[in-house]
Amino acid sequence: MILVDKGKCVRCGACVKDCIVEIMKPDADGVPFVAENEAQYCTNCQHCLAVCPQGAVICHEVTPENCAPIGELPDPEKFMNLLRQRRSIRQYKDENLDQETLDKLKAALAWTPTGCNDHRLYFVVIEDKTEMDFFRAEMSRMLKFLIKTGIMRLIYPNFKRYLADIMGGKDVVFRNAPHLIVVATPKKAPCAEADPWIALSHFDLFAQSLGVGTCWCGFAVHAFKWNGKMRRKLNLPSGYKIGAAMLFGKPDVQYARATAPKQFQFRT
Repeated sequence: MILVDKGKCVRCGACVKDCIVEIMKPDADGVPFVAENEAQYCTNCQHCLAVCPQGAVICHEVTPENCAPIGELPDPEKFMNLLRQRRSIRQYKDENLDQETLDKLKAALAWTPTGCNDHRLYFVVIEDKTEMDFFRAEMSRMLKFLIKTGIMRLIYPNFKRYLADIMGGKDVVFRNAPHLIVVATPKKAPCAEADPWIALSHFDLFAQSLGVGTCWCGFAVHAFKWNGKMRRKLNLPSGYKIGAAMLFGKPDVQYARATAPKQFQFRT
């Protein structure tokens, strides 16, 4: 439900103009409202609440007082440093992140953009490195099984370069990371394929600002689908599917400079 405080509203029309589903309309006095038969189309994007200069709009019980004010953004050069210096970390310190950092990382996920503002994403965050031992052991068992049965040749023809490491028990998938985050979406979500990748892209960049290293873990996404034990350990809601996974933790490597990647092609 969207409510407008008539005493605060100055009839500027900003909320009407910015309503993405075009359900806010001015009444006879010029005060915006949502007709009862159109309320079902509201996606709770809260644009009306955010754009109102007077703080006159309440959106689904969220008031202006519940929201953070507009704050200072990082300058372009510092943000470019973040993009340039971001690396995939495959060496981690054998320790958990402190709880304050974990809480900040999880809290930031609330601002993840999603298709149609569908906020049914489900996150599983492995917060203790000892819990990762189960996934490491099960992954090692599964990889050895895939090799012995010949299945590995079909799904990853170049596996032989890692054969000795896998058979020796090296953690070639989870890279000894102390933490893992897995994102799942309802199978019939409007943007079920894209939303998990968007969520972890935001998580990835915010993590760098906290000194936390990350690494995308695409093989884990497939492994969770193949391995019932690992999937059940995540305890996902019924009807959800895994879309993306990312390792994270305190880096045990320090880079001296950014890289110089080849630029992508642009249409001229």
